[in-house]
Amino acid sequence: MTAASRPAPPSTSWTPPLDAEGLARVVSGLRGLRPLDAILDDVGDVLSNQAPREDEFAELDERLRGDLRRLVNIAVAAENEDDQVADLIDRAQTLTAEELPADYRAALGYLRRTAGVTNDLLERLTETGTIKDVA
Repeated sequence: MTAASRPAPPSTSWTPPLDAEGLARVVSGLRGLRPLDAILDDVGDVLSNQAPREDEFAELDERLRGDLRRLVNIAVAAENEDDQVADLIDRAQTLTAEELPADYRAALGYLRRTAGVTNDLLERLTETGTIKDVA
């Protein structure tokens, strides 16, 4: 076979899915993510035998809401069709739509329900193989 009759080699050029600005946005977003095992810390802060102090409620609420949103986003992006995951997503969305109550007991109850759903969703996503086992 002569050089002229040989087929041309396949193109090896690769085009990235994002331009430099898009990649910079992704990297910036990833830098702000806490590791998944930090979710367990948040859950433990609320569900431990000793209730958190009232002055910690707002910060715990913010972290747990972020944890739930992150887990819901992971389940949706992975197209997880598990019935238990779907139920937990519904419960998570209901909880995150509520405001943190002003009353101490009501706020503590809300945080504990939120931590429970967060923990259950994390465990179920692990059981279904949607995410890897978390510490």
